[in-house]
This record gives sequence, C-alpha cells and structure tokens, in this order.
Amino acid sequence: MRIPVWRSGMGKKNKNMIKSPAIKEKHDKRPFTFLNSQFNNINKSIVKRHIFLLILANIVTKLLVIVFTTSVFHSFIDLFDFQYYIGHMISLTNGKIPYVDFSFDYPPLVFLPISLAYIPAFLLNDFFAFVYSFQILMIICDLITTVCIYLIGLKFYNDRIAFSAAVLYATAFSAAYFVLTKYDAFPTCLLMVAVLFTLYGMNIRGYLAIVFGIIAKIFPGISLPFLLLYNAKTTSFKQELYSVLKIFVPLIVIILVPIILFKPDVLFSYISVSLVRSDVYASTATYTLYAYFHDVFNLGISSTIVSNLMYCIMGFVLLFLVLIAWFNPKKEPRHLLKFLLLSIFIVVFCMKYHSPQYTLWFTPFVCLLVADTLSGVILFYFTQILIYLEFPLLFGILYDNGKYINPTGSYGWYLALFFFTIEYVAFLVLMYLAVKPSIKHLRKFRSNFEAAIRKRE
Repeated sequence: MRIPVWRSGMGKKNKNMIKSPAIKEKHDKRPFTFLNSQFNNINKSIVKRHIFLLILANIVTKLLVIVFTTSVFHSFIDLFDFQYYIGHMISLTNGKIPYVDFSFDYPPLVFLPISLAYIPAFLLNDFFAFVYSFQILMIICDLITTVCIYLIGLKFYNDRIAFSAAVLYATAFSAAYFVLTKYDAFPTCLLMVAVLFTLYGMNIRGYLAIVFGIIAKIFPGISLPFLLLYNAKTTSFKQELYSVLKIFVPLIVIILVPIILFKPDVLFSYISVSLVRSDVYASTATYTLYAYFHDVFNLGISSTIVSNLMYCIMGFVLLFLVLIAWFNPKKEPRHLLKFLLLSIFIVVFCMKYHSPQYTLWFTPFVCLLVADTLSGVILFYFTQILIYLEFPLLFGILYDNGKYINPTGSYGWYLALFFFTIEYVAFLVLMYLAVKPSIKHLRKFRSNFEAAIRKRE
C-alpha cells in the first residue's frame, strides 16, 4: 500500500535595538552547560546552531526518503504496522483488555504513542490521520535521539566530531524510513535518554528511562547490565543494583501482579507469540548460513541446528561482554558505548526472527563510534544503502519473510544469497571499525580476570 506524498517596517537604529536579547544571544560566548557539566571549549551559541542544523537535517532527510521511495524508486511506504496498531487500539476502546482479551506483541507502554495518535484519527474518522500523527510522534522521538547523540558525543569528542556523529544519524536514510513506518523510534529514544543521563552522572534518571524503555519494547533491557556496571565503578555493584530494583520492582508489580492473579496464562501466551518464533526468516544471518550449509555445500544441516548454534554464539558473546565490563577498571564513556553497541548488535545478528527496523536499535551507537574515521563513515552509509535495498526495495522481489523468492539454485536465488552475504559481512566489518578491539585491552582484561580468580581462591 502506498500513501500520497505531501503534496514590518524599518526604523531608525537606536541603542536599545543594538542591545536586544536576540543580538546578545547571537554573540553569546558563555561556555555551554548541560546537566551540571560545563564545556569550556564550546559556547552556547555554537550548540544552539548545531542543534538547529541537526533538526533541519533530520526532517529534510525524512522528506527526501518519502519522495525518493515513492516517486523515484516507485516503492512503498509500509503501512502494515499502522493497521496493526490502530486495530488493537479500536479493540481497547471497545472495552477489551490487552493481553487478556486479545494478544499483543509489545509491552504496555506502546499504547502511549498509539493512544496519542488515535485521538485525531477518532475525531476525523480517518485512518491517515492516525498514520500522520504517529509519524509525527516518531519523528519527535527521533529528533530527541539525534540531540542525545550530539550531547553524548560532547563527553568524549570535541564539538566538531560530536556534531558529525549526530549528522550521521540525522542523515541515515534507511533509519529514517523505519522511523516513518515503525514504532521502534520510541524505545530507541528512551534508550538514548538513559545513556545520556548515565554519562552525565544522573544514575537514577538513567535507570528510570531504561525501565520505561523496557516496558516500551524489550530490547533496551539488553543495555541494563552494562549501565549498572558502568555506574558501579564509582559506587558499588550492590548500591547500583538496589537503585535499579527500587525502580523496576514497583513497575513490574503494577503491571504483572493483576495478570498473575486473574489470568496467568497470558504471560505464557505473550512469550510464545512475541519472543518464540518457529520460522527462520530469510533476511537473517541464520538463514544465510543455512543456505550455504544446506543448499550450496549440501551438508544436510537443518535450519534448527544453525539457529541453535547462533543462539549459543549470542549467549557466549553476551557473557563475554558482561565479564569484560565487570573487570574493566576504567569508567570511560566510549567503552560503555562499545558494550552497548556489541550487545545489541549480537542479539539482532543471531536472532532467527528478524525485521529490518531492528538495525535502528544500534544505529545511534554506530554513529557515535565511527564519526572520527573516514572509513567508518563511508562504510556506515554503505550499510544504510544495503538496509534500504533490503527493505523496502527488494522485499517481494528477491525474498519474503520465509524464503528467497526464486527456486533454489537459480540465478535469482544466488543473487539473494549474495546480497545478504554482502550485507552481513559489511555489518561485521562496521562493528570492527566501530569497536577497534585492542589486544592490549584484552590482555589487561585477562590479567584482571586472573587476579580476581586468585583473590577468590
């Protein structure tokens, strides 16, 4: 389905005019201050100009994506999720209870933006009023994410590179497409707000934002152990865990206790519908490896075996990252971003269920970590091209959710396999450029780990 493209006089100068607030603000050379942090190497006027330009770039990118997708490439703006959202909102307004009277794939905070977008749709009795309202809400969330990237970048870059990192995200056209068509911009925004608060020393606000992120969509929960361990470097693990539980437990009690008391089977239904998928999606790294093992090399390995192997790799990598974060003696913002990037990426990479908007989850961290290298910037935009080709341009042409469109062994089948191979190899190289693993750092982790073992003995 496609949507339409959105078709004083002058007086004599005086001293009061010269001293007007606007002129004063324009030449404001005071150091920029944010959340009790002062940046002596950048003034307020520069920050205001940067933020204005970032907002402008973000909005222009969204408009260009709409125009190019519909008018140049003659593709579509995906409305499937919007129909899903509003359908369940109508059920809610008819007196049905989510997760009890009808199943729903998302945690309860999803109903906040859905409800806000539903108001104009209800008043105008128009589906497209819901679509446009929801898109505006997601764009606002994405603007907040963009500003968060800039402010986070100021913690370990100069203002030029911090601005470049935010420009990368603002002009990430594939990410822009998913902001316009999906819900993921909202939990991604909450995740970035949590990281922002954490890096600026406001731990409780960071935990609060991440907990709200979790009840908006589950993936922000991946970052919670790393935020906790980062904060524990200057306090203690016990103190930080207590702070998290003070916020997390009451919300969980409010949400889960009524369900457990009245209809506990809803939890199992939610897990089976939302988290456990039986099919291996054709756009995943799992299916790509399966196609090589089963069809190219004729090894007879099933997709289930490949999927189980990928989940084992996911668990091992996540455990390894947590151990490194635990024994890492330094509290460095850049290290935290690397942990967050790799932990979220490995989950997306190893899952057998995949939707291309999942790349939006880790895109802000990529932008922050490659902005200071030309090769990283070039590869970042190359991966944006690949994701945009994957969806929407090649969907239904080379592949659909469950398979490649063309018969196994045909030219079209090999073309699909080649495309996804290039895509996932490019992402792996991008992760390497973003993280730049240091042998020295790994050796230091090993020595710290061995020292901790000897201490316990």
